[in-house]
Amino acid sequence: MSSDMRVTITILTSLMLVMGAMANEPDAVTALRPAIREAAAEHGVDPVMMEAIIRHESAHATSKAARKKNNLAGIMGRRGQRRYETKEECVQDLARILGKHKAKGRVSVTQVARVYCESRGEWTRCVSANIRDIRKGRWGAEHIENAPTETKQ
Repeated sequence: MSSDMRVTITILTSLMLVMGAMANEPDAVTALRPAIREAAAEHGVDPVMMEAIIRHESAHATSKAARKKNNLAGIMGRRGQRRYETKEECVQDLARILGKHKAKGRVSVTQVARVYCESRGEWTRCVSANIRDIRKGRWGAEHIENAPTETKQ
């Protein structure tokens, strides 16, 4: 094995170790958990589903819409993605929207996907995977307690 190849393997191994450790570290969305819990309680919706949607729609709060418009949830208005003064305002709006869906009997990821997005299958898979990861404690040891479990319907 050449020395260049050994250096490349060492660098790649180091990157994988660092990225693996970072996957369980708190991030910008984790910092919003108090606002997510409060908004979810106010509207009677699942805070874990809210966090999972936010993580998917905003690429963990790193998307252009999240950074420039504080739009963490891909929420659309008449002229494209809505702009919010704060990320917490977007969290509150997502809870309100999910509350309206809940009032119409849409509580599972699958049911919400039917009216929330165009790419239902992919969206449902990604949001459901985020829900599982959140429940396992990914993105920080703190987890959202007393949240209903996801049911597919």
